[in-house]
Amino acid sequence: MVIFTASVITRRKSPRRLTGVICAVMIGLCVVMLANGPARAYDQTFNRGNHGYLIAAFSVWEPFVIEGEDGTKQGIDVALLAEIANRLGLILEFYPCPWRRCLKTLEDGQIDVLTSFAYTDERAKFAHYITPPYSQVTPVFYVNRDNPVPIEEYGDLRNLMIGSVVDSRYFEPFDSDSSLDKFEAGSEMILLRMLNAKRIDTIVGSDSNADFEIRRNHLEGTIIKAPFRSGIHNDIHMVVSRKSPLMARVGEISQIMQDLFDEGFIDQLHQQYWPDKGPGPRQSGTQTKQPNQ
Repeated sequence: MVIFTASVITRRKSPRRLTGVICAVMIGLCVVMLANGPARAYDQTFNRGNHGYLIAAFSVWEPFVIEGEDGTKQGIDVALLAEIANRLGLILEFYPCPWRRCLKTLEDGQIDVLTSFAYTDERAKFAHYITPPYSQVTPVFYVNRDNPVPIEEYGDLRNLMIGSVVDSRYFEPFDSDSSLDKFEAGSEMILLRMLNAKRIDTIVGSDSNADFEIRRNHLEGTIIKAPFRSGIHNDIHMVVSRKSPLMARVGEISQIMQDLFDEGFIDQLHQQYWPDKGPGPRQSGTQTKQPNQ
């Protein structure tokens, strides 16, 4: 079990203290993960009777959750959750899980919140979406420069082997198009490796995560973006399980999210972890499908 305690209970924190918040999150995660060890990472027994905790699941998805070589976690979501828990006066517990398991624990009410989450009607049945959304990503197709299949319009996807992340949603009609030949993997990094090895023709991924992984793994000379764009930009939300005691505080959480925008806190997070990204969206309104894990 991975637990980070955000024990300082103050209503406001200046954006100038962002660096301190990020450092505290990294140190807390490092200490507790070392103490508990990875063997128990998925064996958490949830105590839903204790309303003094904010239990948040997460799956590594850069730059929202970044895993260092030493196992420490940082990123937009990590710092954002720490700040929200602090303003709610709650102790933050992090529960690491594969994306599919994260979805299940949210639906069952075993966790309170999940981030890096985009809208679908099906998920809205068990997840309450916090507004405003705190970020926005764009689905993009990538190809191998040494195997440059032409993808200039949607019809060019026919007869191609297309990699995508399991249980993810990108845009319509792609998501529901059963005529396309799709291969699903557990992460965009797996797909990038397959594309680099020419085992698939193209992959679809969010610009945030795929671009981050391409830069980190020095694949810029091999993997490039295809010209085709869907025209869809997807809002990224924090959601609360409809079975969580925090449903009683969703209005307060939405106000905190808006305050974090107004104070510049969320823009600073993007500047820190995703410098290519402009200011995040303050109002929902674009199509919101889940283009990540």
